[in-house]
Amino acid sequence: MSTRRDFLALSVGTIGAAVPLVARSQVRPCPPPLVWSDDGSPSATTSCSPSTTPAYIADMAPFQVRALRGNYAPANGTSSLRSVMPAMWGDNDDIMRPWSGGAKSESGTKMYVHGGGHMDSSNNGLYSFDFAGDAQPTGWAVENAGRTGVSGDFAVGTTGMPTSVHTYDGMVDTGPYLYRFGGSSYPQGGFTSQFVRYDKAASTWTRIPSGGYAHFGGMALANPRVGKILVMERWVTYTTYAFYRTATNDWGTQRSVSGQWPTNGSAAYDPATNTGLCASAGNGYGVTAFSIGIDWGAETVSQTARSMPGVGNGPALLWDPTRRVYWCFGASANNSVIYEINPTSFAVTSHNLTGDAPLQPEGNSQGTYGRWVFMDSWRAIGSVASRTGSAFVIRLP
Repeated sequence: MSTRRDFLALSVGTIGAAVPLVARSQVRPCPPPLVWSDDGSPSATTSCSPSTTPAYIADMAPFQVRALRGNYAPANGTSSLRSVMPAMWGDNDDIMRPWSGGAKSESGTKMYVHGGGHMDSSNNGLYSFDFAGDAQPTGWAVENAGRTGVSGDFAVGTTGMPTSVHTYDGMVDTGPYLYRFGGSSYPQGGFTSQFVRYDKAASTWTRIPSGGYAHFGGMALANPRVGKILVMERWVTYTTYAFYRTATNDWGTQRSVSGQWPTNGSAAYDPATNTGLCASAGNGYGVTAFSIGIDWGAETVSQTARSMPGVGNGPALLWDPTRRVYWCFGASANNSVIYEINPTSFAVTSHNLTGDAPLQPEGNSQGTYGRWVFMDSWRAIGSVASRTGSAFVIRLP
């Protein structure tokens, strides 16, 4: 095992005595990456590149929360999202509390934050927190400052600034691009058919076709390996879904499932089996979760209601390919627990968060949704709960 920085900590030994433990940034093993065929079926390769866990994460215990302040404050001097907000927005920065999240980043070290919408904020900027670093993370940055005064759509196929929206679980990160599907828009509320793509390298938004959705406020799952995104409408039509094709910038046929998608729900899936999960506090008909089977080639979805305790509204839900479970946290009124969900039995195990828990959301928080980045090789999730509070990491076993 290689190290870059050692720290002395205390731990309890196997017989209960306190013994010294050296905590360090360390090279973590990683699961073999998968090679994907056009129909979405995987096969494992035989090797992968390990990643060095930063010292500020390596000495954490499983299920510990670390707020990135004090000795762990960002190296670039940013203390909070509000500290980097462009002056043009003034106090018009309510972009995460009102049913807004981020891009559900399943790789890399950046968490993206984007939101606003309805009467909460017209701020259409895009912001990121980079967890890369060793003793400290890098910190907050403005990816795109946005533009004031935007309250309507721009033409399909052109670049411009989108209106701000409650993003719900309808935003995804595919690597080079972020995609945002619908949402409750500023200032009128309701739901919009404005679907947009953000090019990270060019820092530009382009409007993409809406696939026939007149209004949309839902969930999305990206499969960059096959160039498709599954979008599920859980608020206006309640039961429809369709596949957006990123390579050709068009849509498959809109179809419907038998049961109403969870209200204020989130979705995640296992790319090795093409099965997924949608979960929330419930859908109004006694169903808190659905498992889903995804056929990326045929562009169809099967849906099965699951008897599972409600995990709250607006949760962060993600798939862990190393432990082969779903993790769920950060729903409204749920600040001190992370749930581990078995993908076969759908049994839910609650783990109390320690350290700098409970997480402190803004008043009347509506959940986390996609406001996270999963750093698998570091066994950590990065997130944030407040414009004025610190970003944090949750250590996983």
